Amino acid sequence: MARTTTRFQTTEETMRKVTDIVKEALEERFADEFVFDPIIIEPRFDYEGDEYLKVYIVFEGDQQNLDPGWTLHLSGRIMDGTEEDELSAVPGISFVEKSEWEDALGGDPEGYKKFA
Repeated sequence: MARTTTRFQTTEETMRKVTDIVKEALEERFADEFVFDPIIIEPRFDYEGDEYLKVYIVFEGDQQNLDPGWTLHLSGRIMDGTEEDELSAVPGISFVEKSEWEDALGGDPEGYKKFA
């Protein structure tokens, strides 16, 4: 079923749930091949004013081993694991190398909510 777009604020409970879904999926797929820490969830608004979540997954490991076919479908897995009233849009996902994450997130990693 398609989700309807609404203007609402995602709760911390939903952000924790999304983090748990992401952690479980990463552990299941990559086991000990990578270290994923932190996972940062940031509410954002699109050009129409509708909210979506931006998920930053900070990793250590060989980027060539990140399976792009699998990572592409992680947003769908998040949508499948949440209820219609929890997320209004498909989350955006970025994998960021640990060595580059402070720059990628604007230089203030402590200012982001981490649900680890």
